Amino acid sequence: MKPIFTILFLTIFLHVRAQDADYYRKIYTRPIGEKPYNAESLLKKFGDVRIHDRWYVGVSGFVRNDRNTIDNDFDELIGTESPTVSAWGVAAGWVFKEQWNVELAYDRSAIHNVLMIYGDNPLKYQMENDKNSLILRGKIRLLFGRPSVRKSAFWIGAGAGLVPNSGRSKDYMEFSGYREKGRRLGVDTLFLSSDTHIAKSMTGLVEASAEYVVKVAKSIDMSLFARKQWGMGNSLTTDLVYKVNGVETERARIEGDGSGWNFGISLRYVFHIQYDFSKLNHSSGKI
Repeated sequence: MKPIFTILFLTIFLHVRAQDADYYRKIYTRPIGEKPYNAESLLKKFGDVRIHDRWYVGVSGFVRNDRNTIDNDFDELIGTESPTVSAWGVAAGWVFKEQWNVELAYDRSAIHNVLMIYGDNPLKYQMENDKNSLILRGKIRLLFGRPSVRKSAFWIGAGAGLVPNSGRSKDYMEFSGYREKGRRLGVDTLFLSSDTHIAKSMTGLVEASAEYVVKVAKSIDMSLFARKQWGMGNSLTTDLVYKVNGVETERARIEGDGSGWNFGISLRYVFHIQYDFSKLNHSSGKI
């Protein structure tokens, strides 16, 4: 009987050890102090960190110069100029393989008309529209290196947008003065009225842009940009009437369509990155 119990005990013992060996498998630990692997650090071990696509949101600040035109200066009595003002905007965008970029932006940026009245005491008045525009942009990266690798780079682009207009009357102003007719002939009474109104329907704009995007951190980009915009339709109109001794003698119009230049800086937060794991023979992953 004793040999039988001995054989039974050894059988049970070896079976339990086999189970323990199967359960307690070897774990390959990191050296103390090493950071845990993430997708980017893992890809670095196999070469460049390639990105399939990413999403971002951003905010921008810029200075804007928009051109307005006048069709009559009343013998150099009045004129206009192109103002330079500050503005801001927000945007959301998608970047595909670090080569293509689609961006939708809202800009809080006014279109202006400027009335200059010359004389011994020159006057200047600046009118503006509702300050809203919505722009869709497409951009392409100028490749000086490997595609799909995120790094600082130049981008060029084009876009088109809409300018919502309220149709409201903005500013109505009247000015009066006097002018000598000549010796012993008395004086003329001069009258000038200015009536500014916003267009009743939407207008548009098209755009060409260039920017240099700097990768500041894993989730932060900074962009330095220049944009040239052309207005498609007048968003803001100022009608001027000139009278001498109560009789209308001339009319003029100042028009603003938003054509001009923008120069600014944008900060972007990357909230989603999808890496390219093709080198590892895995399906693409997310972080």
